[in-house]
Amino acid sequence: MRTNVVQEHPSVMRASVQPHVRSGSLAEVIAISLAWPLGLTWFVHGLMTEQPLHAVQGLAGFFLVFFYVLVRLYQLRRRD
Repeated sequence: MRTNVVQEHPSVMRASVQPHVRSGSLAEVIAISLAWPLGLTWFVHGLMTEQPLHAVQGLAGFFLVFFYVLVRLYQLRRRD
């Protein structure tokens, strides 16, 4: 039985795949986790107390966080 040994040329370097961890990732996740329930709570409180300004501000805050998360997910999908 014959075994073929394949040697790579020294000039060929393999790219090592290392995850790129951003320093603000954990703080960003915590901020998002706190912001969207706060926006929804503010919205519901505004509806329950019949204060339309609070309801609109809470809904705007929720959608601001929602679209921010969508943009960040799109950025994570792209490879650097």
